[in-house]
Amino acid sequence: MLNKFFTKPIELTIGEQNLTLNSLADFEFSLAGRTSVPSKKITGMVKCSLDELKNEARSIKDVERRFVSILSKSIEEPSSIGRALREIDAQIFSQDHNWRLIVSALRHGDDDLNEFRRIALVKYMQYLSSRQEIIKHLYLEKKKYIRTTVSSNSTNPHNAYKDAKKEINKDLKPTPDVCHYAEMEKMIKGEYVTIHMKTGKDILILLSNNQCKIVSDNSGIKFIDDSGRSCDLKVGKNMIGRDSRSDVRMNAKLRDISRTHLIIEINDTDTLYLTDLSSHGTSLPAKYLESQIF
Repeated sequence: MLNKFFTKPIELTIGEQNLTLNSLADFEFSLAGRTSVPSKKITGMVKCSLDELKNEARSIKDVERRFVSILSKSIEEPSSIGRALREIDAQIFSQDHNWRLIVSALRHGDDDLNEFRRIALVKYMQYLSSRQEIIKHLYLEKKKYIRTTVSSNSTNPHNAYKDAKKEINKDLKPTPDVCHYAEMEKMIKGEYVTIHMKTGKDILILLSNNQCKIVSDNSGIKFIDDSGRSCDLKVGKNMIGRDSRSDVRMNAKLRDISRTHLIIEINDTDTLYLTDLSSHGTSLPAKYLESQIF
């Protein structure tokens, strides 16, 4: 719980800075401003070519997949996140906002720091998502500029910019930030939402823009996918996505659904913990997002 206070403050050294943390909320607050992209980084991205933007997007996607795997495993085995961070080359983390120093500091210490490691990884993934959004915007704007320029200077623009008319790489495909369903809001990536299920209850859930449901009846809790297929959810961790190892495997043709899109963890009192780990987001009725915890 983020509002949990420690009996003894935890000291964390990040480079030359010493942080005194009285709760997980203190640490989360200290990272809250580090999920945006620095203006200097954006200036450099503006100068990138289309190919450079696509390559950066793919690199970020590869890193995100690795982190999703780490976070997913840590749900069942909390101590695994410490081992995973120690095995990762720190160079994979950006130096923006001292992220590399933060992660390096968390590579040391015992399992008492596992929740800190989880929070840091979640916030870093949110930073990566911010970078991806800027890349998408710049990519589309540059393509628009190329089309406009070629159209005004060529008698046969189709051949001149036919590559620019191809479908945008799936990793760069823009997704709407505003949900078109009333009173639905996107979950914050990596931060889980708690829902208490009662028999007869059903909850609308959007995986990207694909409408699904979680329902509870006398036989248990089920996930209803966009095609109406019903899948039983078990006590423990349930992975939803396109990956072949998913407990609920979504249609592989739905490219806006991630391989590991959503984790639904169920305890024996029918309490659900939902964690979005996707690229294009998961939306729930707004009332369930009023209080979010790690």
